Amino acid sequence: MAKKINMEQLASLAGVSKSTVSRALNDSADVSEGTKERIRRLAFENDYRLTTAPWEWSEKKSPTVTVVLPTSNRRSELYSAPFALELIGRLADELAEADYNMLLTKLHLDREDIAKSILAKGQSDGIIVIGQRRQHRRLKDISREVPTMVVWGADLPDATYCTVGSDNRAGGKLATDHLARLGRKRIAFVGDRSAIEPKLRFRGYLDALAEHGLEQSDNLIIDTPFDRLSAKMEVAARLNSGLQFDAAFAANDEIAMSIISALQEANYSVPGDVAVVGFDDISMAEYGNPPLTTVRQDIRRGSGVLVDSLIRLMEGHSCRSTMVPVDLIVRRSCGAYS
Repeated sequence: MAKKINMEQLASLAGVSKSTVSRALNDSADVSEGTKERIRRLAFENDYRLTTAPWEWSEKKSPTVTVVLPTSNRRSELYSAPFALELIGRLADELAEADYNMLLTKLHLDREDIAKSILAKGQSDGIIVIGQRRQHRRLKDISREVPTMVVWGADLPDATYCTVGSDNRAGGKLATDHLARLGRKRIAFVGDRSAIEPKLRFRGYLDALAEHGLEQSDNLIIDTPFDRLSAKMEVAARLNSGLQFDAAFAANDEIAMSIISALQEANYSVPGDVAVVGFDDISMAEYGNPPLTTVRQDIRRGSGVLVDSLIRLMEGHSCRSTMVPVDLIVRRSCGAYS
């Protein structure tokens, strides 16, 4: 590999200004895709790393971890999922305690040059990816070029990368079992079954229905993306079409709160007519109207395991995937109290 170069040298090689180099490496829409690819390739081939800012100079610089938020191809997409933001906050605390710097970036995992982009983003000693979405195959590819990578997500049988995540299937079963034990008979599932973790939560939902001898009907499955407005509109449309259900298990808390809003606007009472359970236990869940019963993901423990696992990889050790247990937090939205 060529000798390391600085930004000015990279700009000279690429025939562009330093500001163009900076914007290209940060995936700015102001730079053409062709120029971005050329700059990334030159950065990768010449072992370019972002230089340290003046206020970070020290005799012994702390190592750096890049936290990656995987996004879609929509340039206008905002990354504001409460669970992800809360997890990032915990990671920042854990990394600071371990004396690591943290970089935060959004990246399109389906881009073929993604590994080069990650490596060129900065002097990162390791990578933490927040969520698998539908990108398991791409993450396997990336792990071959970025071995010091840990992913928050599900432990899949053919995974070639280390994961830390909740027991999604057990959580889905826990939520649905609770609703069944409360006497609810027509339990709907609302969420995006095309994404890896919600798919496992859905399997847990089916496990509980089978165990209780309850109806498994396509009519009770409401597919919707992890978007509050889309979820609310889809549930409202189903209610308007005459769909009847007495309980709903939502794939995350945002969707659960959208279900409650749609039900209340349609003059259904929660939990009187319909009991609702979510998944995540985000900070706002207990302040809903009514407060939300939900499956808690232990992000305090999860963030610690993420950082510990990554440090092991960076030190040259192997890393086993870890599944963090979940708990049911009972509040008023399900009609039971604890």
